[in-house]
Amino acid sequence: MAAKVPIKGKRNILITSALPYVNNVPHLGNIIGCVLSADVFARYCRLRGYNALYICGTDEYGTATETKALEENSTPKQICDK
Repeated sequence: MAAKVPIKGKRNILITSALPYVNNVPHLGNIIGCVLSADVFARYCRLRGYNALYICGTDEYGTATETKALEENSTPKQICDK
């Protein structure tokens, strides 16, 4: 069941984290630095009974992605799907 924000009478928390840019080489630090900590915090909030919504990776069409797609002669969607 997906969380809904806000719910009247509950503590509502929206948690977001950014994915690394596609023009960089992926490494373990990317996950540890932003994604893992946000996921752990979201799970903690849910265990406490808070209404927590965690959103990650919703910016596929940022400038860096479009630039990388142009460099590789592909589309932003193809870059993000790699």
